[in-house]
Amino acid sequence: MEEIPAGCVVLRPLPSEVNAVECKRLYVRPQFRGRGLANALLDCMEQYAAVSAEWVYLDSIDDLREALRIYRRRGYETCERYNDNPQATVFLRKNLRDS
Repeated sequence: MEEIPAGCVVLRPLPSEVNAVECKRLYVRPQFRGRGLANALLDCMEQYAAVSAEWVYLDSIDDLREALRIYRRRGYETCERYNDNPQATVFLRKNLRDS
């Protein structure tokens, strides 16, 4: 049986914002969804980010409704556009010190 990653999360510095990082990618393979992996990945990412940053930003698109529900449940709030990603339609941020 071939072993494959269930998902991933990518974090990177965000120099355009003060004391911030960006969650650049959160992905869980379809066959692993519904098991809480997205929340587990976000927990790890936010704990790691909180060591050096106050804010985590992310962008998404309106079509990813379930992902947006997860982000909003976790305290991500709408913010101004912070990058020039032409595909992004939704911009969110979370204060890691409020968690």
